[in-house]
Amino acid sequence: MIRFGFSTWRLQGLWPRLGTALAIVLLGLSGPYAAVGQDASVEALLERGRTAGANAEQMQMVARRARRAGLNDEAAASLLRPVVELAEQNLPTGPLLSKTLEGLAKRVPPARMQPVLQQYRTHTEQAGRLVNQWTQQSDARALLGTSEQPPGGAQKEAHAQLVTDVAEAQQQDIPAKDIEAFLNGLPEGVERRPVSLGQVATAVGVLPDLPGNGASPQAARQLLTSALNAGYSPESLRQLPSALKSAHQKSKRPVDVLAQGAAQAIANGTPAATVLQSLFQGGLPGGGPPAGAGPPASTPGAGKPPDTGPPNDPGPPDNSPGGGPP
Repeated sequence: MIRFGFSTWRLQGLWPRLGTALAIVLLGLSGPYAAVGQDASVEALLERGRTAGANAEQMQMVARRARRAGLNDEAAASLLRPVVELAEQNLPTGPLLSKTLEGLAKRVPPARMQPVLQQYRTHTEQAGRLVNQWTQQSDARALLGTSEQPPGGAQKEAHAQLVTDVAEAQQQDIPAKDIEAFLNGLPEGVERRPVSLGQVATAVGVLPDLPGNGASPQAARQLLTSALNAGYSPESLRQLPSALKSAHQKSKRPVDVLAQGAAQAIANGTPAATVLQSLFQGGLPGGGPPAGAGPPASTPGAGKPPDTGPPNDPGPPDNSPGGGPP
């Protein structure tokens, strides 16, 4: 009896503490579940995205198409969540929304879309950090002609475009270190001032297409740096990869030889239209191949080949020996 009475006393003394502990456990469990439920709410995510500045119309479209596809609330929320998280970091969300809508239009299952969207979100975050660090460097600000103040207006749009192009380059398997090396080399490699942030963004957007044609990272960076230094217009920059591809197919010269020859011709003041036309016709801008290269292909005829390449004037007229207007 003594033992029973003692045990009963101990249990009676423990009840208040057990009750308190149980309440704490239940509160602890209900907290995360409540947060998950709230975060999983499509309406809550739409409101968060709208507040953070994401495109509300496109987010609504994602939600509508997800419902039409028969996705439940959590599946639809999983497609919106990466967009909201980017918007709340003041990072561009347009490309991610476009990719999400494209996946829904193609009826890609959410389980397959989510890894791709999360990867793009990660690359955009990395791109944001890289671009912010670069644009805050004193030599980069001198190149761009900007101050230490946060970008505004058109400058803000160009900043967002550069972040987008860096993220896209990573999506196309260009290592972040190669993009960083290209950006860090611009202040020393580009003598003219200022270079617009939009031109830098265009060059980064072109960067993945040059290795895709067989150019080494070093040759790609050298060619684009020379083109920026010469004031190439965005259209002329965008034509460089296809011009190199045409030159390689017609002349059978190594792409790096052609890229280096083009960079040298640009540095020597050859106009952008002349460099591009020579490449599209299979020639090496500036003359014969560099020392050590193979013999040139047969001399191409004048004018645009009937099967490929742009017109004889591939871009806007060049007002200077180096290229078009900024």
